[in-house]
Amino acid sequence: MSLWKRTSALALTAFVALSLTGCGGAKEAPAGGSEPAPAVAAPAEAAAPAAKNEISLPKGWAMSDAISAADVGAITGETMTYFPEAGSKAQEGRPAAGFTVAGKDFSKIAFSAVVGGGEKEFESTKGFAAPGSVVDVPGIGDKAYMCDFVTGATAIVVLKGQDVVRVDWQPKTYDKHDKVELGRKLAGKLLENLYK
Repeated sequence: MSLWKRTSALALTAFVALSLTGCGGAKEAPAGGSEPAPAVAAPAEAAAPAAKNEISLPKGWAMSDAISAADVGAITGETMTYFPEAGSKAQEGRPAAGFTVAGKDFSKIAFSAVVGGGEKEFESTKGFAAPGSVVDVPGIGDKAYMCDFVTGATAIVVLKGQDVVRVDWQPKTYDKHDKVELGRKLAGKLLENLYK
């Protein structure tokens, strides 16, 4: 492996590790939790309607416009709080945000998107995956895969049209959920909200 690839892999690993542990205090999710959490009984394949091919949010949308702490909590069964991502560049079509369980280490679930990223962006994460960990995930978006990192984190990466979404989390923290199904549900909810 070239020095550049090793350095890049090390930098990405450090970034993922820092992203998942978070820093500073988490912001509380907005009040209004009187709504009952929706039941998660529908199959994940139905989460992203095929008829809509463009993101319904205005250009420059932030990740908090697309998915909420309540959405994530309904899937995980945990009370989630919003965690802003310093690397979010919503105005450039690269929104990102995280959600954590207050006081629970390694609970961050990070959502990111690259609007118009296409096939190149979709494939780029595979270069940082732990060897042998990339698996295709059918039934979500146009195509999707999951992979693990040496930090213990897992990501699901989905291509829908030319847009790429990614969700990262620590499976050990959410071990009561099947890893593939949790990834499908989280990415599926984001896609459902984006392509209304």
